[in-house]
Amino acid sequence: MTLHEEQETVQSAMKATLSGLQEDPWLTQRVLANAKGEEPVVKRVSATVIIAIALIVVAVTGALAAGLGLFDQLSHDPRGDSRLSAVDQFAEPIGREWTTEDGITIRIEQAYFEGNRVFIAYRMSGSWNATELHEGAPEETISWSWEEPDMIAAQTMISDIPERQQAILQLDGSGQRWIATTDIGLHDDLSLADGTYLDIIGGDDIIQADGSVIGWKECEIPEDCLSDTLTFQARLYRNRSIMYQDGTTYRQATERGETTSFEFTLRQNHDLTHLRGSGKGHEYTASVELTAGRIDLRGKITVTCPASWIQVWGTWENPENLDIIGGWALCRDGAVIEEDGVQGIAMAGENQLVFEVLFDTTDDLNNLTLVPIYEDQQPRMDEAIPLSKE
Repeated sequence: MTLHEEQETVQSAMKATLSGLQEDPWLTQRVLANAKGEEPVVKRVSATVIIAIALIVVAVTGALAAGLGLFDQLSHDPRGDSRLSAVDQFAEPIGREWTTEDGITIRIEQAYFEGNRVFIAYRMSGSWNATELHEGAPEETISWSWEEPDMIAAQTMISDIPERQQAILQLDGSGQRWIATTDIGLHDDLSLADGTYLDIIGGDDIIQADGSVIGWKECEIPEDCLSDTLTFQARLYRNRSIMYQDGTTYRQATERGETTSFEFTLRQNHDLTHLRGSGKGHEYTASVELTAGRIDLRGKITVTCPASWIQVWGTWENPENLDIIGGWALCRDGAVIEEDGVQGIAMAGENQLVFEVLFDTTDDLNNLTLVPIYEDQQPRMDEAIPLSKE
């Protein structure tokens, strides 16, 4: 939370806790007397009231501290994920910290292992980036990994790092300039202790005012690697790059440095519920497989449809203005509770589409349906697919 948000939270908690107390005319009299320069009338406050107020303040402070897990903090960022508040409730407080020889400190604050996914929330501090702007051309012989004519970095590239963004703006195509950069950070993916790759499917990192970084990752574990307890690795990369703007031609080369690994062990949450359903519309049939856990409701919808639908999704063009399914809403008792949970659409053969969907967690899994959304962006309630628990 920001300081302003914390102040608002404290104020709301105090108002709620003190809402049953009566107004104090003695306090009003004292304020008025002070305004007039008079000696206020003294009203003694009992020790019981003082203790009660102290307990209220302690309780509010404790409530704030309990709600300030890093996952919860990340959920309130404008770029955050609404599911992270739920992750914060169930995540293990890892609190493990490592400092490398080059002065980078990595702290994994929280982590959570549910089904075939692992979530981590972390902090990173130290000199994890550097930017140097130079005039002219690099003197050293460089094997360029990327060369793009008619590309100007100042018009096409952007960085979250303030000093690097200022440097990029100098690569404006008006002459020869180059930037030398160094970057240290956590790889997007995680891995198991034996090196098995865990693909990232969600995450972000956010630079703080003091130059440190906070972030989170959600990675997927292969089904044949699942176990009640797993040891995971987060890996720190080191890169050095040259970004060279030679008039209107852009060139870049990247050299990878050493990698440092950090391990932590988690137990798996098995508290999952599987939902299935099937349905059909005028031109399609659909089957649904979803898994509900503590964090979210996710899965896939396989739609068998005309080949023309496949053509639209394959080319991103719809010259015939076909009225095809583009999304799916989650409903309960005929009312929409999440408008569209589609995360991706894949083509499976000549007449099948697979929609990957993700919805926020819900405590009530009864009377749920999935409803298709067509080109008019309106849920088609008459084609609702009922979901039932396995």
